[in-house]
Amino acid sequence: MEKPTYFVNKFESSVTDPSELLKFHTLLMRSTPSGYSPFYFPLVKNDKEPIENISWKNNRKTIQQAVYLMKKGHNIGICATGKDPLCIVDRDDLTQAPEIKPTLQITSRKRIGRHDYYFAIDGTAKKNIPTKNAGEVRAVWYYVVAPGSYVPCSEEQISRMPEEERPFAGKYTVNNKLAVSEITFDELPEVYRARYAEMRHDEIQAVIRNVGKKSNDANKGGKYRSALWDLDITDVSGVRETGNRKVPIPTIIHGSGTGHNCNVSNGLLHCWRHEVYHNAFSYLAILAGVLSCERSGRAHGGRYFGVDFQDGYTVFEVWKYAKNSGLIPENDPIPSSALSYYAIQKGVCKKEDLTDGYRLSDIAYTITLVIGKMEGLNFGRK
Repeated sequence: MEKPTYFVNKFESSVTDPSELLKFHTLLMRSTPSGYSPFYFPLVKNDKEPIENISWKNNRKTIQQAVYLMKKGHNIGICATGKDPLCIVDRDDLTQAPEIKPTLQITSRKRIGRHDYYFAIDGTAKKNIPTKNAGEVRAVWYYVVAPGSYVPCSEEQISRMPEEERPFAGKYTVNNKLAVSEITFDELPEVYRARYAEMRHDEIQAVIRNVGKKSNDANKGGKYRSALWDLDITDVSGVRETGNRKVPIPTIIHGSGTGHNCNVSNGLLHCWRHEVYHNAFSYLAILAGVLSCERSGRAHGGRYFGVDFQDGYTVFEVWKYAKNSGLIPENDPIPSSALSYYAIQKGVCKKEDLTDGYRLSDIAYTITLVIGKMEGLNFGRK
């Protein structure tokens, strides 16, 4: 996928500002916990991505080295590691998180977002919490672009900036001179706390589903096997295998038109914006409108997908979307769980009438196929 075309307005300058990085570093270190040292590392010039072919986690730099690299035109990233107390609240949409505990604050390149820096001394806020579009809490091996860096903005992005901010388009700048505050989980804005509660709920439900999962042919087995189960992530996303190389995620997923925020490897698409993995089914669940990106996938480090592969409604909507999109044949047989869901929705039977939790009786099966045909649906069954 091609990178977006950038528009450089008359105000923008491609020169990085090492003095801004030094100012930030001084403020960051004003009242640090014992033993804390910032994790700086170089990024590509005019971009937010780490230097290719070098693991950024093994490319840590001192502030002196970071300043030197910025003088050479490199941008600099700062990471909240799993071993330090740094917690960065990245607010992309201030309307969803308008109030936040005062602390050292950075204005990001689009001039409408903020990076708020904290120390999570008690550890409760030391969590990675991605939201749909409000921003993220970046606390465990996730980074943001440090002040003094420069990434050009598109014409559309500049048009959305307040007039007074346009002279600073593309720049990451220090927004105040406050020392870094301590923060607890309860002091995070509500949008992040609510998303974390949602994440915990989804994780628990996924565990319950996995424990209670029956070994049957409700979805994948049996006489009528749907081609839905043979799709892979490259079929449905259009993104080829990239290995470790990151590329922009298709904008249909969450509207992100900039940044290299996904890669495809080993049959999975990794969304680095929401910190989840996707296979073909979970990706299609997003396209079908069943779940959002951050809820459908499997969290990095997690064991289960958020989407329920055996839920009749989910399978029906994903199967229907795949068929309407031409990803599977027109006469593809509907999975059993989806057919049973449809039968219940049409009042043909009740859930308690199903055998083994998904099998329809012969008469209910026949009536359901007739109703589907009358409604113009090709269930691919006899």
